[in-house]
Amino acid sequence: MKRIIKQISTFAVAALIGCLSARGDTVVVSNDVASVETWYSTNTYQLQKIVYVQTNAVLVIEPGTVIKAATSNLISSPGVPVDCAALWVQRGGKLYATGTVSSPIIFTFDGDDVTNPNDVAYNAMGKWGGIVLCGKAQINSAADASGNVASPKYEVFEGTTGGLEQHKFGGSDDSDSSGALKYVSIRYPGIVFAPAKELNGLSLGGVGSGTEIEYVEVFNSADDGFEFFGGNVNTKHLISAFCDDDDFDTDMGYRGTNQFWFGIKPTWTGSSDSRGFETDGDLSQTGYPGGNATPVSSWYVYNATLIGRGKNANTAAMGGGWGWNARDEARPNVFNSTFTEFNQGVLVDADGLNEFVTGVSSLGNSVLNTTNAYSANATFIGTNNNSQLDPLLGGISYTNNAGLNPRPLVGSPLLTNVLAGAPTSVSYRGAFSANDIWADCWTALAQGGFLSVSAPELTIQQVGGNVEVTWSGLPCHTYQLQSTTSLDAPVVWGNEGVAQVGTGGNITVSVPATGEKFFRVNQY
Repeated sequence: MKRIIKQISTFAVAALIGCLSARGDTVVVSNDVASVETWYSTNTYQLQKIVYVQTNAVLVIEPGTVIKAATSNLISSPGVPVDCAALWVQRGGKLYATGTVSSPIIFTFDGDDVTNPNDVAYNAMGKWGGIVLCGKAQINSAADASGNVASPKYEVFEGTTGGLEQHKFGGSDDSDSSGALKYVSIRYPGIVFAPAKELNGLSLGGVGSGTEIEYVEVFNSADDGFEFFGGNVNTKHLISAFCDDDDFDTDMGYRGTNQFWFGIKPTWTGSSDSRGFETDGDLSQTGYPGGNATPVSSWYVYNATLIGRGKNANTAAMGGGWGWNARDEARPNVFNSTFTEFNQGVLVDADGLNEFVTGVSSLGNSVLNTTNAYSANATFIGTNNNSQLDPLLGGISYTNNAGLNPRPLVGSPLLTNVLAGAPTSVSYRGAFSANDIWADCWTALAQGGFLSVSAPELTIQQVGGNVEVTWSGLPCHTYQLQSTTSLDAPVVWGNEGVAQVGTGGNITVSVPATGEKFFRVNQY
């Protein structure tokens, strides 16, 4: 018999990926972590207050653990004007929240059923306080008068009162470690905890380079996604999704090196200075032209993709549509990146212009898809191998219709003109390659149905009396190969072999070569 093997179009079946294993008790956390403590994935932990990981204490959180912040019956915290729940690591304390791509650690609020992606309103935010890390690395200025004249300088976290030790950050140890965060999703933070003060999704105060921060998502924050107050922590694979204020905010002498940052603005809300990047240097703002506070705020990011609210979104209530606002003597350097769907590209304030003119701050080898690329005093930035082009991303969507695909399409300018020197050498610009969607599985974007994930492509070859069907299997997805002998209705599909769990590599299933067959793969 003639053997004919055919492939039909494969398709994906969406499923909620996350912590769906059976859970035990809900553990109410009303005391601080004072020694070494472990939180287990079999429980759900409810923060009833600002829970401090005290100096010299260690909190370990297992992969797959869900932590929920209470929104009622809260316990007051000294020095915090408004009762709220948050996780706060003091100087000298450590948090090890290290999830995996298939078992992320989820921080959310008590009204969020993480097994139901549709139970929380699309515009919910500011439900709890997020995560605060306070470290011992250097800062260059402080609003606290005593901290600003101390040696080394320290700051008392903005909005708190009484100058309490648990709210201080900064010091002289740039190699300090506050622990590690990996595959962590922080959802609906940004609560107002003091008059006109909100906590961010992840606040990093004087956090040192010994801290590991990779694969962290902030989703629907009522303030910034990530804010760096000094320190020199390095990061990779950060996501700031639908945050009311800035996606990434730096100040007070931040000096880290970063790669693979992704931000997307909400179309339904925004503060008056809501930017993709807001980069400040020090609190005095009197350094120009050369008297900068030290250590100078000098940092790098490679491979960022920032998506704005749309090129026509230029309202004062939503930051004027700016992708990046460079301010007061900071020295940020942004390379191999793209700003798209912003009305305005880069706004350089007068007191930050000297840093760009002298070349200690730069935007290079980047693609801007904005109505106007640069503020009037900074048009020269366009000569630094930057271009005004459509980055040709796979899809931009602000709702959970599986339409958000931030990967570059074939022919995208992001696939050329890459500046060397990034921590991880890659052949593309922007946060994602054409074939890698590292935000899949572990994020709220993926679990909530925002993210588009391509169906697997099959490679079919005959080997002896068998046919080998091969495809790339993404971590945390399960695949079932099926076949049919006819595409005439009614089509009957049968399983070939057992379901296979993706690991990031290739999956191969061997099938006897008997007659004509059509193959497909279900992706769950």
